[in-house]
Amino acid sequence: MLEELHRTLFAVDDKSWRGKKATLRFSLISRSREETEEDGGEAGWIEWEFTPDARKMIQASETYAVLNRQAVLGFRSNYALRLYELGALRLHRRQATWRGDMAALRAALGIPPEVYTDFAQLRRKVLEKAKAEIDQLAHFRVEWREIRQGRTVAEIEFRFEPKSPPAVIETVDELDRHSCGRGERRYEMVETLLVGHGAVCAPTNALTKPDEKTFPRGSIRFGHDELLAIGRTHGGGWDIDMIANGFREHMGERVEKLRGVKLAAAWKGFCESWVTRRGRAI
Repeated sequence: MLEELHRTLFAVDDKSWRGKKATLRFSLISRSREETEEDGGEAGWIEWEFTPDARKMIQASETYAVLNRQAVLGFRSNYALRLYELGALRLHRRQATWRGDMAALRAALGIPPEVYTDFAQLRRKVLEKAKAEIDQLAHFRVEWREIRQGRTVAEIEFRFEPKSPPAVIETVDELDRHSCGRGERRYEMVETLLVGHGAVCAPTNALTKPDEKTFPRGSIRFGHDELLAIGRTHGGGWDIDMIANGFREHMGERVEKLRGVKLAAAWKGFCESWVTRRGRAI
């Protein structure tokens, strides 16, 4: 397996230093380490490092998507997970949509052809439930449009949109909480705690560490490497401090309360929504 990774090569269209059409070839990984036991057996721990060219390709590729581990583990519906993967893959494209006929929809979400043959049932059992889970646990929202031929739904178009920073904070809070009672919270129902009748579900939000920094009031280019990296990765080439000013204005007094994971998630979500609204910088 490891040897196969070392032998993996990519070929992409490029130009030579003379400006002529050329093919650039490069390896996937540059080096690796594999732990071994004292008796020579494998320890089961492998480390590897991507080449710089591979990192650039993966970062800019539309074949890869960033998935949140907590969200993936939190989904109860396989259909929601498949739709989440579909949305994460398309979220940062110029057109963050997916469109297909009923056969393509079933293939994309893994719905067997003999299940939910009536579209009203498919909408209720699959689409509405998947949307509810994604809107609660993902860093984006999903909407869909039904395209009809006569009275029959012929195609479905999904649209994926990044959440606003306050909504991202709510999502992070939900992912930090125990999954018990999540369904009730999803449909905005009040949890009833029954004393003496089973376990009581309680929020498990982590306490804020005293050394965690708040969002800077000045430039984030110096001394804020994590925030700067998020802005450069998800800011679409726009001036980082310009986006930061927009973030402060949008959040208002709430920005002072953000720290750690919540701050990073809100900042990332705002950068993504900035690019969605304005497009990538030229």
